[in-house]
This record gives sequence, structure tokens and C-alpha cells, in this order.
Amino acid sequence: MRARQLIAAGKIAAARAISDEILAAHPGNRLALIQRSRLESAEDHYVSARGYALAAHGAGAVTDKLQCLLLLRRLRLFNLVAEMREAISDLPAEIATDADVAILVARLFGSINEPQAAFEFASRAAVEHPDSADLQAALGLALLNLGRFDEAETRLRECLRIEPDHAPAWWQLSRLPGDGAGRLDLNELIRHLAGADTPRAAALLGFTLHRELDRQGDYAAAKNALATACTSMRKVVDYDPKQDERLFSALKSLPVAAGSQGGFEDAAFTPVFIVGMHRSGTTLLEQMLAGHGEIASGGELYDFTSQLRLAADHHCPTEVDLAIVEASADFDYAAIGRGYADSVAWRLGGKRFLTDKLPSNFLNIGFILRALPNAKILHMLRDPMETCFSNLREPFSDTTCRYSYDQHELAAYYRQYFSLMKHWRQCFPGRIHDVTYTALATNPAAELKRAASYLGIEYQPSMLETDSQVRGVNTASAVQVRQKPSLPLRPKWQEYREFLTPLEWRLADVGQRF
Repeated sequence: MRARQLIAAGKIAAARAISDEILAAHPGNRLALIQRSRLESAEDHYVSARGYALAAHGAGAVTDKLQCLLLLRRLRLFNLVAEMREAISDLPAEIATDADVAILVARLFGSINEPQAAFEFASRAAVEHPDSADLQAALGLALLNLGRFDEAETRLRECLRIEPDHAPAWWQLSRLPGDGAGRLDLNELIRHLAGADTPRAAALLGFTLHRELDRQGDYAAAKNALATACTSMRKVVDYDPKQDERLFSALKSLPVAAGSQGGFEDAAFTPVFIVGMHRSGTTLLEQMLAGHGEIASGGELYDFTSQLRLAADHHCPTEVDLAIVEASADFDYAAIGRGYADSVAWRLGGKRFLTDKLPSNFLNIGFILRALPNAKILHMLRDPMETCFSNLREPFSDTTCRYSYDQHELAAYYRQYFSLMKHWRQCFPGRIHDVTYTALATNPAAELKRAASYLGIEYQPSMLETDSQVRGVNTASAVQVRQKPSLPLRPKWQEYREFLTPLEWRLADVGQRF
């Protein structure tokens, strides 16, 4: 407790001294090991902090709820997925069915694209805690990601019966398919929005109101709701556009002459990185590719980012930051590639290809192709205005797409992304294959044949059978990906053209329309 107080006061050296004493006397104490891991993180000693988290995992059986919650959060922070899954499987029943533990585990399983496991774990706890609104919301989200929409709606409505102002449940309900007519009580929703007690809750309820008004064709009111939601969400995220400007500039300055030299040459599979802006169609492409008998679908993985953090001995809250770029001159790229291959191997299921669909890995292309010489890069392109408008109306996590709640910042980020992709193509000719959303929606067979040719495999017609093959999807596209791709006669953003003038002006000269 004394060490915790010192850490909170910023007195790290004094806290470290107490930690040394505790661990000298009790080297296998899990809580002490977790606290030391957090202490090392406070000083940005990533490798050491990760080591203490691993030691905490190896400290015997979990015996109480507090140990469980703290341990699982530390393991997830370092993307120690195998250890996290092992710890969850070994939990005694009395801990596993605790409501707080089940809610956390469901969220963790969702984050590694295992919604079925999330649903099963939370279901057991819900039997003992039927009046937990958060558990009902967790079950609703898992069912939504599994495509079991009617069951998802039942759980989400039960959540709102227990806790009527539960903002995440309102948002997830609005995501369910259908025309939405009469699904949500707008007067009740507006009442909860007016009484929201946090900017995050106000943002979720505002995005929900925008979506419902849009479905009803009331675009003027929907525009106002969207503006309010974005303003609220911008209060939640910590975003400095100047940092991104420096990051993009540093990435373009990376030496690329070495090409693939020094990377990991012995991967037993071919990693396929699907990159692009969020909301550009990356989930759709991955699900189509998953219809091929030799391709395993990984979802949005942070395994490569974790290897960069290890190499730099630095934790960044996003996919990459300036400190990692600056440390990259000393990277052991073979170790990065080997670490990545080892960390994702469990997902292969005997297949020769694995898709890694973290869109923002476009930032890491220079590192990826250096560390994994056999990697393939599929770059998803969609009309800039459609892409950005879709970003603008989506509440992401606090560390994802932080630029997407202000039209000026969003347009600036898109321009930098577009410029960086042009740079990567020049640096790595023939290594990046562009897939356009328009072609995937209008002539999917031809577009998939081109993608298959780039990957070096035969096209299979089963890649078009998305209705039957879509499994758990833990992204904002969980609903849309289960519908046949199509292009609307009138792009969605056109209904909001006047509102989107700042965005359109700043994107007018960005390449062609895709």
C-alpha cells in the first residue's frame, strides 16, 4: 500500500526501493510482481514490465478476484495472448462466474476476435448475476459480433431494462440491421442524452441518435446529433495533430535501401497484412479471403506492434509512435519477424496464409517488409469522402482513430495517409497490391482473382460465399460484412454535403475517387 501511494505521488525511486524489499522477501508474490510490472511501465521499461507480468502469470494458481483482474489486464497490455487464454482457462469456478471478472474476460476475448468464447464465458456468469446490466451488454455485443442479431437485441434490451441509461447498450442496439423504424424510443434516447454524466456517454448516445435519425431520413436533425457526438468524443480523446505530422515525416525518412535484408526468412506461413484507413472495407476483404481453403483469418491483431514495442523497449498506446521510429536503427528485424510468427502461429489451423487485418498497420509497412520478407500487403482503397464520413460517424476506442472527430483533423490525417502510401509504393515496388472497394462491390470475382494472383494462390469461388462463411467479427463492420457489398446510387455522405464542406474542400485534390 505504501508503494502504491508513492507511485501515485510520482515518487518512483522510493516505490522501487520498497518493491525491491518486498520481492526479496516474497519473490513469488503475484500482487507484488504485478505492482512491479506497473512500476516498470511508469518508467517506460517495456521489456522489464513485460517480464514481471510473465512472472506474475507463472506464480501459481489465481486465488482471488483482485489477482485475476490485475493479472489479466497486464497480460493483455503486453499482448500475451497465449498466457491470457491459459490464465482464463485455469480460473476456479467461483472467480470465473464473478460478474466483474466475466465482463473483463468477455471484453478480452472480443479484443482477440473470439466472440464465441466471450459469449460462452459471460453466459455462465449471467446465470448467477441475471441483473448485471454490464453482463447483459457484454452478451449482446458478443452475439452481435457472431451475427446472432435477434438474440443480441434481446440481451441489449434486457440491459436497458436494468439500467435505462446504459450508453453502450443504446449504441449497440442502433448497430443492428434493419430499417430501424420504431426500434428505439427517440424521446427516451434524447432524455438520456440530455442527462449523460460523462462525455463518453454523451458521445455514444449522440452517435446513436444520429444513426436513428439518419435511418428515418431526418438528415438535418441527424447532422446536429452527429456534430454534438463528435464534439463530446473529442473531449474524451487525447489527440495532438502535430505528433502525427512528425510521425509521418519520420516514417518517410526511414532508410529503405536495405529492403528485406536481415529479416526472418523461415516463416512456415505467409502473413497477409490488410491495411488502409479504418472503414475502407478491410473487414469485407478479409472475410472474402477467409473463404479460401488455405487462408486463415486473424482479425485485427496487435502482434506486430507488440514486437516493435519489445524491440524499442517502449510502450506506445497506438500502433507506432515517434520513439519507436527513432529507435528502429538498432532493431533486430529477424527477432521481430520471428517473434511475430511465433505469436500468431496458434491462429493458423494448418493453413498456409494468415490475414492480419489491423488497418493502421499501413504505418508499419516499412518495418513489416523488413522483418518479414515473405509478407504480403493488401491495401484497401475506398472513396475518400465515403471513408472519412464513415469514420466521422463511428465512436472508436479512446486510442483508435483519435483524429476522426473533427473534420479538419480527419482530412489532414487522410492526406498524410494517402501520401505515405504513395511513398511506400515507391520504396517497395511490386510489394503492395491495391484492392478497391468499388471493384470488390461491383465485380468481386475479378477483384479477388487479382488479389489471389498477387498472393500466389488459385482463386476459389467459395471466396464469394460470404453469407455462409462469416464467423465472429469484432469490428465496426460486424453487421455490414454479413450483407452483400453494394454501392448505393447516392453516396451516404451526399445527404450531409453542406455539413461536410470543410472535409470535402480539404480532400478535393487527393488523388482519384475509388
